[in-house]
Parts: sequence; structure tokens; C-alpha cells
Amino acid sequence: MDSCYYLESFSRSSDLPQQIPFAAQATSIGRGADNDIVIHNAALSRRHARLELVNDKPALTDLGSTNGSFVNRQRISQTTPLKPGDVVHFAGVEYCLKQRNLAANTDCDDHTRISHRTLPSNFPVLGSELLTLLTKAQVTSYQQAIMDNQGNIFGHELLGRGRHPALNENPYELFLIAAQMGKEIELSELFRQRSFAQAKSANIRTPLFFNCHPLECREPDKLLAGLHRLRRQYPDLRLIFEVHEAAITDLNIMRRIRAGLRDLDINLAYDDFGAGQARLLELAEAPPDILKFDISLVRGAGDQHSVHHKLLSSLNAMVQDMGISTLAEGVENQAVADACAGMGIDYFQGYYFGRPTEIRS
Repeated sequence: MDSCYYLESFSRSSDLPQQIPFAAQATSIGRGADNDIVIHNAALSRRHARLELVNDKPALTDLGSTNGSFVNRQRISQTTPLKPGDVVHFAGVEYCLKQRNLAANTDCDDHTRISHRTLPSNFPVLGSELLTLLTKAQVTSYQQAIMDNQGNIFGHELLGRGRHPALNENPYELFLIAAQMGKEIELSELFRQRSFAQAKSANIRTPLFFNCHPLECREPDKLLAGLHRLRRQYPDLRLIFEVHEAAITDLNIMRRIRAGLRDLDINLAYDDFGAGQARLLELAEAPPDILKFDISLVRGAGDQHSVHHKLLSSLNAMVQDMGISTLAEGVENQAVADACAGMGIDYFQGYYFGRPTEIRS
């Protein structure tokens, strides 16, 4: 029988049903052959759990199993409603609730074996919450000041934050969940859309640095089409597109992105220079307008006798000689600020000049 909801297995083992549908009638799951769905796993009880539709919504009931049934890694003791994206475990067997029409079927085994092993974690807990965040656009935007070498505000970097009550607001944590669901680009686009809207509402006139996810650069035409739509919506924003080091894997693609940005009157910045591969070739073949030195280079530059200071000073001179402006990230104290100013670095960013604050109208 077809169903709008089904449980999907992360594992591709032939011993497991890949999809378990929610049918009009309750569906029993267990190791025994008399179940509607039989899972060949000694950790499951003979009659382990029941799936059913309650008011046309999926629900799970544990049938007194030895090793338990879990929803988002919380053991359940009563009938529990499910949402798309919820992670379900029958003992140590992992599934994720999705919506589509699929059917499943299998056979049997005998005695229950007590299991104490850690639950697998291939599906993201809080996946349904992230889907809600994306659907309802539950994000906001922060700004962090970027100073010039005269002590004036040059611009701001736009930084996304989550606003779902059950999720960490930190974008790093949100992107970890998104990565397990293939939603990184969607989340990145949402942050960008919201930050531009808030910047316009707040009437910010300074240049705005904004980020992309590395995966977006693999599809430059799609990326540029999205930026073109945003540029039409926000023609007056002064924009600087930041490309993270991990995003640059193909010089030809980078050239295409750079040319497309020029057509949209958007400047280009390379982020985190010095964090990994130095990208010297990219500086020559697809030069940015601004190069941001990574905090790992900047942090130790306050000591004029340190290797960090000498390396940063040399790199800064070389980059500026190519006609590229420079920016020191992660400036956190007076000594580092003074050292970077003494080198002639053009712009500065870090907690020494102020922490990120939410953009308000």
C-alpha cells in the first residue's frame, strides 16, 4: 500500500529493508516472521515497534522491546509523533523519516541479543528543525566592522545566525547539519538573502563583505544567476564577494566567477589567505580586489621579532605590489593592530575593533 511517509535506511546492506512505508493500517516491526516488516538484526526484539498514521500523521510506538526505540536519540516510552527529518532507531538500526511513496518487505530470526553499543549517527539529529529553519527563513544577520588604517570604518562583514529555538545559532553548527542533508547551498543562499535585506533596511552605505559556501563555486553559472537576482533587488548595496580558500579548485571557474562579478559591480575578496594552500597562482591568474590574511598569520604578528611578523610583512608588500588591497583578520589586541598598521596593511578586522552585532533597521 502506498504511503506519503516512509522510513529510509542510511545503510545499503541487503539485510535491511531500505524503505519502510507508513500504511493505512498499523505496521509492526521486529525480528519475528509474523511482523509486517522484518528486520534481520539480533538486537531487535521479535515484536519491536509499531508504525501507524494518527490523524494522517506518522507515529511510532515501542512494543516493550529489550533494546528500545528512539526518536532523535531519545528513547520513547509512549506513542510518539514523527516529522520528516526525524531520526529513528530500532535498537541500533537507524532510519530517517521522509515523504514519498515506497514499500518494503523481508524475513526473520530468533533470540533477542542484549545490545549496549552506541547508536549510529549517519542521519542528522535536528534535521527536521533545520528544514523548518529553511522553510520559515528563521535566520538573521550580524555585521562586524572593518576598519581602514586611519581608524575609520571602511565596511562591514555580513555574518549569518540561526533563529530556530531548538538549534544553535552558530552558522558552523548549522552547516554541519546541512551538510548531512545536502542543504549547504540552500542555507548559504538563505543567509545571503536575509543579510542583504537587513542591510538595505538598515540603510548601510559602507561596503559589505559577504560569503559563499565552497560548494557554490562548483556551479558558477547557478551562483552568478542567484547573485544577479539579488543585485536586481538590491542595486544600491556596495558588495564584496568573499571566496574561501577551500572554494578555489579550478582557475578557469574562478576566472568566470570574477568576470561575472565585474558585470554585477561586485568586488572580489579572497578569504583566509595563509590558512592552507597559499594560492599564489590564483593571485596572478585571477587577482582579487582585496586579500584577507588569515587569523593564523595575523595572531602572532604583534612580536616584531616573530616569524609571523616577518612573513606577514613580506606577503603584504608582495600583494600590494600586485595592486591588491590587504586586510588583516583576527586583530584582537593593540600590539597586533599597531604591527599591522606599521606594515602598511590597508584594512583591519577583529574583536579589538568590535564584536559582531545584529543588523537592525
